[in-house]
Amino acid sequence: MNPQHHEPYREGEPYELVIFDVRDPEVDQRLHRERAAWAEHGYIEGLDRYRFVLVIRPGGARRL
Repeated sequence: MNPQHHEPYREGEPYELVIFDVRDPEVDQRLHRERAAWAEHGYIEGLDRYRFVLVIRPGGARRL
């Protein structure tokens, strides 16, 4: 998985973080489904080899 680089967090801008451990293939699939649902309001950043964080900015999901 190669997360894309995104703009730094803006001070005071609210966001939520969801951490995924992708050693389980079902969790890996869930991460990608969640990312697709949030579209431009969410993106993935790697923490280490198996753990990724989904950063969600306000705006709403298209579908979950």
